[in-house]
Amino acid sequence: MRRPSSEITFYISMRGNCLNIENAAPWQHMTTETNDSRHPFKQDGDLRLQSVTFPESLDTSEDDIVARLYVPALRASSRYDRGVGYFTSGWLSYVAEGLAALAANGGKMRLITSPHLSPEDWGAVKQGEDAKNDPRILATLNEVLDDLESAAKSMPLTVLAWLIADGLLDLRIAIPTAKLTGDFHIKIGVFQDAEGDFIAFNGSPNETVGGFQNFEKLHIHLGWTNDRDAVHAKSIANTFDRLWNKHDPNVRCFELPTAIQKRLVRFAGKTNRPYPLRGHKKIGITNKWRHQDEALAEFLKARAGVLGMATGTGKTRTALKIDTELRERDLISSTIVAAYGTDLLDQWYSALVGHDYVDLIYRQYDSHNDADKFRLSKRPACLIVNRRKLAEVIRRLSPERIAQTLIICDEVHGFGEPGLVSELDGQIKKFPYRLGLSATPSREYDDDGNDFIKREIGPVIFRFDIQEAIRRGILCEFDYHPIEFQFSPKDRAAVQTAFAKQRSREEDGDTDRKQLWMELAKIKKLSTEKIPLFEDYVARNPAILQRTILFVEQADYGALLQPILMRERVKFHTYYGDDDRENLRRFARGDLSCLIACKRISEGIDIQSVHNIVLFATAKAPIETVQRVGRCLRIDPKNPNKRATIVDFIKTDEDDELPPPDAPLSTDERRRAWFQKLAAIRRERAAMP
Repeated sequence: MRRPSSEITFYISMRGNCLNIENAAPWQHMTTETNDSRHPFKQDGDLRLQSVTFPESLDTSEDDIVARLYVPALRASSRYDRGVGYFTSGWLSYVAEGLAALAANGGKMRLITSPHLSPEDWGAVKQGEDAKNDPRILATLNEVLDDLESAAKSMPLTVLAWLIADGLLDLRIAIPTAKLTGDFHIKIGVFQDAEGDFIAFNGSPNETVGGFQNFEKLHIHLGWTNDRDAVHAKSIANTFDRLWNKHDPNVRCFELPTAIQKRLVRFAGKTNRPYPLRGHKKIGITNKWRHQDEALAEFLKARAGVLGMATGTGKTRTALKIDTELRERDLISSTIVAAYGTDLLDQWYSALVGHDYVDLIYRQYDSHNDADKFRLSKRPACLIVNRRKLAEVIRRLSPERIAQTLIICDEVHGFGEPGLVSELDGQIKKFPYRLGLSATPSREYDDDGNDFIKREIGPVIFRFDIQEAIRRGILCEFDYHPIEFQFSPKDRAAVQTAFAKQRSREEDGDTDRKQLWMELAKIKKLSTEKIPLFEDYVARNPAILQRTILFVEQADYGALLQPILMRERVKFHTYYGDDDRENLRRFARGDLSCLIACKRISEGIDIQSVHNIVLFATAKAPIETVQRVGRCLRIDPKNPNKRATIVDFIKTDEDDELPPPDAPLSTDERRRAWFQKLAAIRRERAAMP
């Protein structure tokens, strides 16, 4: 049975009436501004529990319990402990003002409560070995949270999600066991202020809307007196601590199930914090990463598609969130990650090792041949496979296994290669859940490849670009230094030869200029006129060779740069297709200051400490440039003030016979304009470290 979305019942009773949130007056005062002296929740810093007058007892018939106890006590407190049989989010609407003040104080609420289960399930859970992950509890809670997308509009759920995300609310489940055969029916509470003074109360109300509408009575005890009142207060506080710390032999107390907590916390990123926060370190989700949850939501709606997310914005983490959500909903039992390149595949392996929902990780690349083990596994498993071996793996999977598998295609643009298109045609779309990842999903000048990706994996369903990532502080700001150069006579002669070859091809009826553009682009990439200009730049800016990747077209060009690095006494090495991969690991560890690399390091590799890149070679298609830029724009936790530098080479002279405006020789100015626009972006004040 579905619970009404206006009051989300949490561990949870069906008792009590639903609350009309629109008429909940306390929320009308809620705001995220904290610098207004008229703010109703602004603290004067001196309010303590001893400064408040509390009655000895209260009842709902004659007293306003919220106004006389909850709000003044919460405003003065840094901690609120509550042990209660039932709790509903509608209760938050009544005590909103007090909770907002508790949050502004940097305070925290600890809640011990009980799930609402059928008598049969209740008895079974009591005998269970792991109640916090018991399927009965998870089923009950998930039933309540099924309509979270619409329910998130209700203020109680928004506050509940933010309280958990900010670490202000910690919940535990209590289940009587051993000699206790009934319900968890305790009704106690403790307020404590920053000075350590506390008050405690006990009585009949639950933390529900109905708890305020029923006839209820409670008694309040002051902890700072020297009489019997303080003894009662201390006894109540000790009872709560005994339960919370799992020291009671007849009550099992479990943390909030991880699956349910994650579902609640996700909502915080979709809304503004509905209360002021001061003096408290946020330990939940970070709002600047909300695009990951937005991408998750889009995928759950589409079930198949591509996430176009800038390098460094968490594509892998987002994919794992999607995998987790599908597993929590019992929609999949296995995952296939297909990518290319040992470094990237190994990186996926490292990410999956810490993934909670995968018992077994198999690999099918290089010397690893675990595909058959994955195919036969009966436990939750994942296979990491070289995309060139993917077709062979899929053909050996049973339809039942495919129906329960999420396939993740990393650097999805690579799946449009002609060879893969022919091998994988009709194979990937067999999977019900298909996820593509790339900073640059589209293949330049390859309609067939793009059509294949859309047909087999899905369309682009979400985008998050570099510009927005820099503004949010997810990627770092950078300086752009273009170095202008002109062709040498040797270069210009090579250009003329290329045009002559093209004229000859056209005379033979071949009007396709693709070969011409490729030849012209290679001449520009290999022009040695850049080298003395770079040497002069290094002499003026020696720091450019610290934590730097130099991108070149081919190994012999890289060899021409090595004398410059040796003269500067820089520790460097090359990393080409045939190099020992230990060179990349040495650079990642910081043993090398500089790395000379070709295309192989452009995609997927995450080395946060890369500070600079130098682009001796750039492709006309933006894919390669975007990937290479991403190597240096990642935030480095060890260097929070990191500011990257990109050095680029711009050809400025004109040729005697110019190709059309869209030819490779005209791309430099467009690339310079793009870089200059990016370099002008500044992170928003809220994203400053």
